[in-house]
Amino acid sequence: MITYAGFRLIEGVIARLPRRLAYALGLLIGTAAFPLLGRQRRALEANLRRVRPDLSQPALRKLAWRNWLGHTKAWIDFFKIPRMDRRKLSGLLLAIGTENLDAAAALGKGVIVVAPHMGSWELVCASWAARYGPIGVMAEQIEPRRLFEHVFQVRSRMGIKVIPLSRTAARDILRLLREGRMVVLAMDRDILGTGRPLPFFGEVSRFPTGPVELALKTGAPILPAFCVRDPHDRYVAVGDAPIFLTPTSDHEADVQRAMEQILATFEGFIRRFPDQWHVLEPIWTGEPVPAGVTFPSPPAQAAVGE
Repeated sequence: MITYAGFRLIEGVIARLPRRLAYALGLLIGTAAFPLLGRQRRALEANLRRVRPDLSQPALRKLAWRNWLGHTKAWIDFFKIPRMDRRKLSGLLLAIGTENLDAAAALGKGVIVVAPHMGSWELVCASWAARYGPIGVMAEQIEPRRLFEHVFQVRSRMGIKVIPLSRTAARDILRLLREGRMVVLAMDRDILGTGRPLPFFGEVSRFPTGPVELALKTGAPILPAFCVRDPHDRYVAVGDAPIFLTPTSDHEADVQRAMEQILATFEGFIRRFPDQWHVLEPIWTGEPVPAGVTFPSPPAQAAVGE
């Protein structure tokens, strides 16, 4: 577990380095660390094997290696983005499908953005907050508590309201939706263990249904989205067509249909960019991974439970 002092030291060093130099340092450390993170490496390869079953083992390892390097860069940007000049930030992001986001927001019931763990949502959220006003981002709680509070304060200055991942988080999300705000939730991992079994890349796993439950309750549209890094280390954020849910008398069927639609959309995103789907924990529990040291995703990328 990283300490508060250690986190602040890394944050302070990276924030003061030019982005290219910070990348070079991060990739050097990442290159040395990857062979030592056996659990994460095996989990990543197992997940990618589901996405690309056609690959040979050497090709799969190469894909996992590219994925890891991109994950390392995402961590570098997580530290740098809060302290970057806003004009530089706008030059790092190309937004596609903003008309879909505008159409969803026009309803006036808030917007539930759902996404897989891809790209840098830190940058996307900062950009969207500048355009649409404060937005909520569900995030895994970081230990120690002092560290989480520091991350909370830094993100708040960017117009991002960090909502701790918990069973009571729905109250905070509901409040933001009723104010017409946007909330961003990653939902390709069942972190709280409360998810529903659903097919994903041809195999059953569990996924949190919280976003769909909230959409059915509030009438807020769901906007599937993804973010990827381009060859020049800029980011492209793509908003898909919004999903407008109409509750019926069969609530369970409503949830099932919406979840299957969202996960099918995620499959399309991930198939296009498997090297940018950064999930280092096993998605399919049928493939056990030995216990070991965990390496989480950047805190801006997290999931919400029911």
